[in-house]
Amino acid sequence: MLHLNYDITNLRGAEYNPRFIGDDDLSRLAESVTELGLVKPLIVRGDLLVAGHQRTKALRRLGITHAAVYTLPCETTVYDEIRFNQLHNGTDFDSGDERCRVAGLADKHGFIQVPASQITGNMRAKMAYVRKNIAELVIKYGPWGGCVATQSGEVIHCAQYALAAKMTRTPLTVFVIPDAEKEKYQRYLNKSYGVFEYSHLEKTTYIQTYAQLMRLRNGGSLKSQLYEGLIIPTITKTPRGIDFGSGQGDYARMLRGKGYNLHDVELFRRKGAGNTLDRAATNKMIDTLVDDLKTRGRYAYVVCDSVLNSVDSVEAERAVLTVLKGLCKAGGSIFFSGRSRGELEAVLKQTQAASAKSRLYFVDHNGFTALYRKGHWFYQKFHSNDEVKQLCRGHGFNIKRSVFNGKSWYLHVINDDSLSWEQLEKAVLFEFELPLPGGATVGRSADVLAAFRPLIK
Repeated sequence: MLHLNYDITNLRGAEYNPRFIGDDDLSRLAESVTELGLVKPLIVRGDLLVAGHQRTKALRRLGITHAAVYTLPCETTVYDEIRFNQLHNGTDFDSGDERCRVAGLADKHGFIQVPASQITGNMRAKMAYVRKNIAELVIKYGPWGGCVATQSGEVIHCAQYALAAKMTRTPLTVFVIPDAEKEKYQRYLNKSYGVFEYSHLEKTTYIQTYAQLMRLRNGGSLKSQLYEGLIIPTITKTPRGIDFGSGQGDYARMLRGKGYNLHDVELFRRKGAGNTLDRAATNKMIDTLVDDLKTRGRYAYVVCDSVLNSVDSVEAERAVLTVLKGLCKAGGSIFFSGRSRGELEAVLKQTQAASAKSRLYFVDHNGFTALYRKGHWFYQKFHSNDEVKQLCRGHGFNIKRSVFNGKSWYLHVINDDSLSWEQLEKAVLFEFELPLPGGATVGRSADVLAAFRPLIK
């Protein structure tokens, strides 16, 4: 239910708020609220502020105690509350092709509600996945959002929400402004206040194992483009290699069967197709790694397929790349891959939400997305092409071959000899002490460091 003068004094913010706003942005947002008022309702369940954390901070800075609020009509799930939060912040910027209008606003001002029959617009506008997600929450919880429109009917802010209201035949909350103030409102509303920021959210790294794919099963239909396109055409059977973060180990197992000298390590290997971690298998793989380093030294080539898109922090990404560098001898080859930010941009350009299984992602300033499922946060990392090249420069990798296809990227790089012991030690302590269910850790950093110590100056 919409309340236009709701007491916000005792609202408490949700711990999962995935937004960060610095003091300068907060001051600019407070200025916007002073000039325009609060044009979009906060979303509240009981005394919990579900969405609108930054706007509430601005209101409190200004000493404002009452504001427009939509109270959710029933109990929600944490998953839905997080979707509210992300959509509330992520749909401030429209695709620009909505051509959305609302009839009957000529003598109106401020908040009103209109029936869906008064809304017109381009129902094949881009950002179809945004509309789909908005519509799902509207159907479940009622008309929780709103838009800004001029008295002549032009929707200038949150047009995607207005189109979703039309889709669901739901009443639309409109904040109506005079035509003469359109430019002023657009100037403030088109600014970005704060950013998505997931670094403070809980990390349960072993949950990332759900990203592992079962390769080469069911007749070999699910293949690795990195292996098929770059690795197998390049490597020969004799040189020693290792696949770090090998998932279920399908390719390493297949190539060993064909006579290739390829070991693999997976810190979160699962038992079969289930979700139970196979700690015995992981320890056996690490034992082989330790023995290999002690008796034969670093590897001629290292594989890291689709691991960088499943890291959950910048620190984890740095640790993975540093361990790869340590495993590979100077002058050796490293093959690794990840997902492109272009994939996210393509989703937002779609005019139809084609797949029920597809998800809408909001990327933070570090390239991470965060989904809440199975009671945990699940992260994915997306890189722009320039970011991939910068990672290579920062870790002393010289690119020999690269493939950027808009959805994913694949690299073959040559390792240099710039790795220091301090860098490797920090990375190994991170990777080989990762937490496991029940409070345990992988617990093998001492063994791995002892094996590396004679090899790195």
